[in-house]
Amino acid sequence: MAEDRRSKTDQLLLTSPVSVAKMVLGKYFAMLTVLALPCLLFCLCPLIIKLNGTATLAVDYATLLMFFLLGSVCIAVGLLVSSLTESQVIAAIGGFAALYSIQILNIVANAINVSWVKTIVGWFSIFTRYSSFTRGIFSLADIVYYLSFAGVFLFLTTRVLEKKRWS
Repeated sequence: MAEDRRSKTDQLLLTSPVSVAKMVLGKYFAMLTVLALPCLLFCLCPLIIKLNGTATLAVDYATLLMFFLLGSVCIAVGLLVSSLTESQVIAAIGGFAALYSIQILNIVANAINVSWVKTIVGWFSIFTRYSSFTRGIFSLADIVYYLSFAGVFLFLTTRVLEKKRWS
């Protein structure tokens, strides 16, 4: 998004008959495809380990699924930050800072002694939910959490670009 703004190709996209939501989803799914290709190659690793030794396939594939979902959330956050700026460098630093802030929430949640504050702050940490799958705890709520978290950031990206379209 930032490169489109810098090179002024975003004007072509914003004045085209394609809706902003489709434009955002197109860019998002393109980035998800780039993430999915290595994840598919990683799916072979547990099978190779199983052939030569012992592996817990359910835990391994659940971890790979959560890695993909965690990456999809990170991509959505980066897409939102990229839609807010013209510079790719600022977008990269801003996306890193946003994801680092979300990571810090996990540390803050562990440091807080008040249980209800700890629960609320811990709920926003996307990395806490990832660790349960690495221990073999499969939770549909965590999958829905990641999908909804990515959906919220994609919705916000759409709103940012809609504002730019009409201004």
